[in-house]
Amino acid sequence: MARGLLIVSSMRTSLVLALILTAATACIGNTQRAARVPHPGVPLQSGQPMGTPGAVGLGLSNVTDVVAPEVGNPNDAVEVPGTQLRSDLRLRVGARGQLGVHYEHGFASTSQQPDATQLPVGDGDVRGYGMSGGYSFETSTPGLSIGTTFELTVWSVPYSEFSICTNCGAGNMWTFKNHGRANPTTLGVGVAPSYKQGDLTVFGGVFARNHPTTQRKEYGDDILFPDAGDVENGPVNVLVHAGLEYALSPQVSALVLVHQNVISDPVRYGPGVGLALTASLGGGDQPRR
Repeated sequence: MARGLLIVSSMRTSLVLALILTAATACIGNTQRAARVPHPGVPLQSGQPMGTPGAVGLGLSNVTDVVAPEVGNPNDAVEVPGTQLRSDLRLRVGARGQLGVHYEHGFASTSQQPDATQLPVGDGDVRGYGMSGGYSFETSTPGLSIGTTFELTVWSVPYSEFSICTNCGAGNMWTFKNHGRANPTTLGVGVAPSYKQGDLTVFGGVFARNHPTTQRKEYGDDILFPDAGDVENGPVNVLVHAGLEYALSPQVSALVLVHQNVISDPVRYGPGVGLALTASLGGGDQPRR
């Protein structure tokens, strides 16, 4: 008798598992997505060699958007914070090299939708944690240097998904909502020539970094197993920039720059403005050859 009950119980368990597996493999639907991703920006540095053992910088890689972002790739759906903070800590390596860590923070309260009909992301700021390295090459012209930058950033970006099951059977319709965070990675590489004369430095350059994004709509998607909003590392964007840095004192300098993204995938941007203050750490000296 007990053995019979065990057999019946085992059969019921197997049937339930079979039904679950069948539903899991058969629940296909249509999905809409959107993600709040970092605003493209450039490192808040002039490209000149560091004159002290270390430096701490604090500023905004994008103060605000002069022109509202527009749709660049209609297949993607992102929100972009208009105001994004950037801070960094850099240490000099050798005569003209440097290593550092940085943090970026895009404020959800300033977020903009390139397309008002796309799925809203909801709450959540954008946060990025990274490390960087660089070298400032000396030239034959006094005061003229060629700065190079390499950085890697891991982001925490909020996303939303809304899915509708299209094959539930018996006229049933299931809907699924998912809101969470994804962790795309960006890789940045830049070159910035700069000329220093007294307390004033004039600089410009180009900086390339990929732009996280997500596919706006997907048909025939497996909606029972969400995929972190399908947020991708995204296509490479290229920003050109120009700016000024002025030494307010031997230990503090102020920087302002204007940047323009020349790539329209996934978003078409207008000019952006960056501001920063940098405080030197340790005693100053002159960079060696």
